[in-house]
Amino acid sequence: MKIFISNSGPIISFARAGHLDLMEMIIGKVWIPRAVYDEIVVKGKGKPGSEEVRQAKWIGVKTIKDRSGANLFPSELGLGEREAIVLAEESKGALIIDDLRARREAETRKIEVIGSLKIVQGAKDKGLIEKARPITDKLRESGSRIQDEIYYQFLKEMGEE
Repeated sequence: MKIFISNSGPIISFARAGHLDLMEMIIGKVWIPRAVYDEIVVKGKGKPGSEEVRQAKWIGVKTIKDRSGANLFPSELGLGEREAIVLAEESKGALIIDDLRARREAETRKIEVIGSLKIVQGAKDKGLIEKARPITDKLRESGSRIQDEIYYQFLKEMGEE
């Protein structure tokens, strides 16, 4: 069974968009590092995703083994992103992340990376949603870091230009 690790961005975006359930239906079990949990549940108390993550049985919190490894990343990456990359490396899991700099860092480390759009595509492919565009638009409105070029290419691939 494939292990999926997420940073806070996709979880918060899906929660704000009112579609966190799609993440569970497509991915199943997700692990998040302690820094991501703290960012969403502790610091984000009362914000979208906070209570859902705290109560979710499908989201597990894992502590990274190599704490020093999280400090060896470019300074522009947040602690949650750094810990998510380390956890993906340690568990040999796939990383759910949208931030381009973090994706590139993970890819240089040979970590499989998927973004929010892959989850939306999976939901459409499985017939859980009729159209991808309304969900994708909500994700972007809720702060998801999906670049315009990638957004338009995705809609084209989905036949929804």
